[in-house]
Amino acid sequence: MKNNDSINSSGLPDRSLSKTCFRLVFSLLLVTFGFQQTEASPIDSDTEIADVQEREVTGVVKDNTGMPLPGANVLVKGTTVGTQTDFDGKFSLMVPAGSNIIEISFISFETKQIDVTGKDNIEVQLAPSAARLDDVVIVGSRGKPRTSFDSPVPVDNLQTGELEQTGKGVLDQQLMHKVPSYTSTQQPISDAAAHFSPADLRGLFPSRTLVLVNGKRKNASALVYSYVTPGRGEVGVDMKAVPSAALERVEILRDGAAAQYGSDAVAGVINLVLKEESDPFINTSYSVTTEGDGEQYKLSTGFGVDINDKGYANFTFNYFDQKRSQRAGTITSLDDEAGYWGITDSTPYNTSDLRAFLNRNPSAGFQVGLPDMTITNFAYNTGYTLDEETKTEIYSFGSLANRSGSAPQFARVPYWVSGFEQIYPGTDFFLAEMAPQIQDYTFSLGLKTTYNEWDFDLSSTLGRNRIDYYINNSFNQSFGASSPSDFYNGAHQFSHIVNNLDVVRTFEDTGLNSLTVAFGAEHRTENFVTEEGEFASYGDGTPDDPTDRTGSESFGGFRPENASNDYRSNLGIYTDITADITEDFLLGGALRYENYSDFGSNVSWKLNSRYKTLDDKLSIRGSLSSGFRAPALHQVYYTAITTTLTENGIQQNGILNNADPALRALGIPELDAETSFNIGAGVTYRFTKNIGLTMDVYQIDVDDRIVLSGQVTPTGEPTNPIDQTLASVNVGAAGFFLNAIDTRTKGIDIVLSYSNLEIGEGSLGGSIAANFNKTEVMGTNFPDFIRQNNLEDALFSREDVSRVESWRPRSKIIGTANYEINKFSTNLSLMHYGKVTYRHPSNPADDATYGSKLLTDLSFGYEITDKINVTVGANNLFNVYPDTFAEAYSANGGIPNDRNLDFVGRFKYPWQTTQFGLDGTRIFTNLNFKF
Repeated sequence: MKNNDSINSSGLPDRSLSKTCFRLVFSLLLVTFGFQQTEASPIDSDTEIADVQEREVTGVVKDNTGMPLPGANVLVKGTTVGTQTDFDGKFSLMVPAGSNIIEISFISFETKQIDVTGKDNIEVQLAPSAARLDDVVIVGSRGKPRTSFDSPVPVDNLQTGELEQTGKGVLDQQLMHKVPSYTSTQQPISDAAAHFSPADLRGLFPSRTLVLVNGKRKNASALVYSYVTPGRGEVGVDMKAVPSAALERVEILRDGAAAQYGSDAVAGVINLVLKEESDPFINTSYSVTTEGDGEQYKLSTGFGVDINDKGYANFTFNYFDQKRSQRAGTITSLDDEAGYWGITDSTPYNTSDLRAFLNRNPSAGFQVGLPDMTITNFAYNTGYTLDEETKTEIYSFGSLANRSGSAPQFARVPYWVSGFEQIYPGTDFFLAEMAPQIQDYTFSLGLKTTYNEWDFDLSSTLGRNRIDYYINNSFNQSFGASSPSDFYNGAHQFSHIVNNLDVVRTFEDTGLNSLTVAFGAEHRTENFVTEEGEFASYGDGTPDDPTDRTGSESFGGFRPENASNDYRSNLGIYTDITADITEDFLLGGALRYENYSDFGSNVSWKLNSRYKTLDDKLSIRGSLSSGFRAPALHQVYYTAITTTLTENGIQQNGILNNADPALRALGIPELDAETSFNIGAGVTYRFTKNIGLTMDVYQIDVDDRIVLSGQVTPTGEPTNPIDQTLASVNVGAAGFFLNAIDTRTKGIDIVLSYSNLEIGEGSLGGSIAANFNKTEVMGTNFPDFIRQNNLEDALFSREDVSRVESWRPRSKIIGTANYEINKFSTNLSLMHYGKVTYRHPSNPADDATYGSKLLTDLSFGYEITDKINVTVGANNLFNVYPDTFAEAYSANGGIPNDRNLDFVGRFKYPWQTTQFGLDGTRIFTNLNFKF
């Protein structure tokens, strides 16, 4: 018979968690043969008479589908006499004389009281609990199942339905609108990063959040965020690769967990839990901005099947299509534009030419906004029980994503790049577009079994992300009329193979309430590949002319010398012990050893505790942990040439790989691991069954944090190592990765949750959640060569400091309310984004603060039938945008002194510090079918 267990948002059991619960609880009860019982203390001399009169009551406890519930608590009301059900949901209990009421409870089910007067055998069926506060989470603990209120560390638990309520089409944007501590903003004009939206958790950039799928490590993307936007130099997981329609829930562990899960889990862990079963469904959605652009269409479909009552299989297909939007500004001053480019009345392209061009093209051909994007996803999750007695199960899950798109880059005008009329006749400008082809897949195969009361999980996971870079509508000036317009610029690919062995057992005969012992090993092999592009994407068509520009405009192709194929491996061994010393007091710890083939070893540890009081309403919890993050292979071997805006104007910049011997001449050491220290403390309080509050403070110190430096420029002395290094790679400036800074992040998370509150004839649910954080750069770690040549500001300027400290909102508050009455529902969300501050690399007069904003989402739903429902709504109902450059620099006449910041008006809104995107109001509709 197929096992079922915890409750999802539709009231159906979630078997992935249930099977974990079954194994843990059954192994405990085997120790005590199912008859463990806490006896009432003697109260008088009549105890012997009472013992004679007590009687045995047996029974079975099942869920709403008729499946047995192992581990359900059975208590004689008003006494301390109790027991738990065994693997088959059965129990046997000695009921004292004079007691007739038995209370039966289980996580995620409603507690039930049964009168056993005159009965010696009963059958009890528990109904699912509508209170979301009792939902179980599995991330962060390998022991007995716990709710987010019982967990010793803070964990968010988001059901698929909550994500869909946001009206957003991809997972990273759905999380952005539900979780205050998670930020993922669409960045305009940022090369391939425009297709990925770098994310951070608890104020730390994407490299420091570990992403799991069904508890197994998800591969990182192949992209290094090399543009000068938040997340510069970082590597993260492609959160658009897994469709939310395939998920049962998303668990977000907001605590350092490197000792439990390995590298990258400095800020926390995101666990994507796939569905095990679902009724056949088709979900469609469409949205468009009130400007009439940025259309998004999504189609999701899927179904689940039983396999001979011993297994399950669930399949999901998802299609998402997005059209670009336009939020560019206009050139604010003819004189400033002419001065920026050095145009005068006497230059070949003179002031009159410029005036005529701007009359025809007020934005100088610029486009700022969402890119075109098409995503096709497939995901599956399956398992089959081979032997019920040993609970041996084979399982597999995976996802496949293909993504294409096109993001406009900086428009090339004739007074910047000349000669393009040879391949674009009759045009005023050309708009190069970054059009990558992105593939991402995950495949996992594993076997679970139980032997001698120990649970074993052996698995192997393959993951790969590949980006083929194409630049369309571009031009290689050195090729002139023979230049292609479209280029293949090469590829990046990252893949890993992860082998895991996890062993766990929970003891209940140790004198403690329970003791869970877990240990295991992980072996991981990683591979990062750079493939060269076609010759026209990087080559010089006129090598005898040193004045022309070479390579495809906006993004030069990877040269043969950039090509690489690099591997590394690591082995991790861990142990994780959790002691429920009493039902109220928990103490846990973890220790992990990791050894990397390229930089050495690391040991990390963690301690956490939780104490419940006030009749289990109040919990006090805390954690201490050390952690680490291994440098990504990308950060060691990445090289590229890009065109960016700097305070010195538009510049071609090179990024040198950290393994390049030339960097040793500059005193730049090989990359080492970041190390971290986390302190967390919090309280949870349950006012009622349906209302609860969690508050958690944290401090995260990261030492030797890896950053992508600013650009080092020539000194003008040919014999200087700097000039020689730059000349060797043929760029005007170059950056590189190094362990440059130490940071401290402090914050507080507050979540007030409420569900199933009866208001009139309907019910109300939702939450008020907030994150407040502050990151400070505590110190820098520059080599002697850098200090001796006064290159500190070039490597890590005021701007770089502010990118870490203040380019993301330091506060984010989300309040949601969902009211359901009969067939109608309405959902209201209020999102407050704190201010952000930009600091100029060298001129404090060009610093700017962009004010806080409040956004409102509102939607209405109606169940046409039991199988069909429709939702219409609006994101950002009141059409709120970030402050404009004109508002931020109002004291300076509405423009910055450094016109690179707004590119002489082409950018109307800040592109470095975007808080929540540039869509404005978006109207959406969802139509969902079940079969």
